[in-house]
Amino acid sequence: MHSIPVRAWLVTILCAFACISDLHAQQLLARKISLTVKREPLSQVLQHIGEKGDFYFSYNSNLIPRDSLVSLQVSNQTVQYTLQRLFGNRFSYKETGNYLIIQPGKVERQSTISGYILDDETGEKADLVSIYDKTRFVATVSNDQGYFRLRVKDRSVPLSFTVSKIGYGDTTLTLPANQEVTIRIKPKAILLDEVTINPNSRGERTWLGRTFLSRRLRAQSQNLSRFFVNLPYQIALTPGLGSHGRLSSQVVNKVSLNLLGGYNAGVQGVEIAGVFNIIKNDVRSVQLAGLFNLVGSSVNGFQAAGLLNLALDTLRGVQIAGISNRVQTSQRSVQIAGVFNTADVTHGSVQLAGVLNQARRGTASVQISGLVNHHRDTVTGAQVTSLYNYARHVKGLQLGLINVADSSSGYSLGLINLIRNGKMSVTLAANDVVPFQLTFKSGTHRLYTILLLGYSPFASQSAFTFGAGLGREFRLGIRWSLATDLTSQNLYQGNWDTLPILARLETSLQFRINPHWTFSAGPALSLTYADQPSEVYTSPKAYPHWNLSPTAYGWVGWQGGVQVNF
Repeated sequence: MHSIPVRAWLVTILCAFACISDLHAQQLLARKISLTVKREPLSQVLQHIGEKGDFYFSYNSNLIPRDSLVSLQVSNQTVQYTLQRLFGNRFSYKETGNYLIIQPGKVERQSTISGYILDDETGEKADLVSIYDKTRFVATVSNDQGYFRLRVKDRSVPLSFTVSKIGYGDTTLTLPANQEVTIRIKPKAILLDEVTINPNSRGERTWLGRTFLSRRLRAQSQNLSRFFVNLPYQIALTPGLGSHGRLSSQVVNKVSLNLLGGYNAGVQGVEIAGVFNIIKNDVRSVQLAGLFNLVGSSVNGFQAAGLLNLALDTLRGVQIAGISNRVQTSQRSVQIAGVFNTADVTHGSVQLAGVLNQARRGTASVQISGLVNHHRDTVTGAQVTSLYNYARHVKGLQLGLINVADSSSGYSLGLINLIRNGKMSVTLAANDVVPFQLTFKSGTHRLYTILLLGYSPFASQSAFTFGAGLGREFRLGIRWSLATDLTSQNLYQGNWDTLPILARLETSLQFRINPHWTFSAGPALSLTYADQPSEVYTSPKAYPHWNLSPTAYGWVGWQGGVQVNF
């Protein structure tokens, strides 16, 4: 076995100690300490930190206020964290051996660009003029006196800026730092037939836009209508007070977080706000707000707000709001609101609301509300409500207390169905139960609703019948038709506590004399039921009849009358 020379051992040991010493020196800021001091001089606090971390501080006594009294409490935290608590970002630190040297921090210099902007032709001061730098992404707007002031990081001077205002030509020029300048802008000649309103500014002109966006922010957006950038994220407290500053209206973000509210060019990901979101262009994917979302163009995805969602162009997705949803065009989308939904144009869309659904043009698949559905065009699916439905044309189903339509190729089911080119009539008839019966029919020949009231003064006790039903009319020619009516009635014979049920199936052959008068007559099948055998209504013995049970009775009778058509 060969022995290792003593010299080699010594070299190895010295190298190991050197590595350990170097590692030790590089880890001073990462060492963890625990310390509690109350109103002690800063110099003593630094000494305590050094003792706890087993190292020494080195610094210029003029750099640090050594006699300042400080209080500090840290538990198992790094030296770097502790110094951050003491000094913030005022100093930088350098490790040399077992010494930690405190040095002045890097100070980022800033320059100020300021001056006045004048109309070159009139010499008047120009307000609401945008001054911005695309590369540094900074901007400001001139005030009512044409004055502007902008702070920028002093990386290189002089600085290049672009000056823009609606009705004036854009001007790009180099501005000196830290001195006032005068800038003249020239009006731009525009032919009248070329003047167009920027479609992406519609949100700014709404009541919400004017209320929650300052005049200067709205002017900035108009001035820079052709300048947009895409950035990964932004965070803002209020419009104009965030990571993108006054240029937020020109930025499309993937992730947008607005603590109170925000104003951005667009979203292609997720946007969340504590109070409101205002978007100049489009939203794609998800937008959530505590109170309202306002989108100047289209929404493709999911939008939810505590009070209101407003999209001034097309919705392709889902809107959910506590009070109201409002869109220009709903394209195979769903609107769900606690109070009402409104869409100017719908294409195969669904509206669900607690009170009202309203649409003006296009086709709607489904409208379901608590009180009213109103569509000025075509409903291809269903309108369902407790009170009132209206559609210009019905291709599907209307279900409500009152249904109204200009025309229908579908079905309306309610107590009253007013179809302009449908069926509405009043019939004065007699039948085997009562000699006088007034019947109101409304709907279409495919399906109509029946309301009826009958009276018999000839019985020992005056009798009344009242009820409702459904009917269908089969056209047999120009003047002839066959009607089938199914009704359920109650029969009053002097005691409201005992109201026998009377169900009738009537078939009538109808002859129309002219558009307003029709005669009808035919057989009727009647079934009556009561709680007690003594309360059952029975027909005269001359009619074919049968006893179904002690409390149920049936017979074949007749009916006929004169019908007035409206």
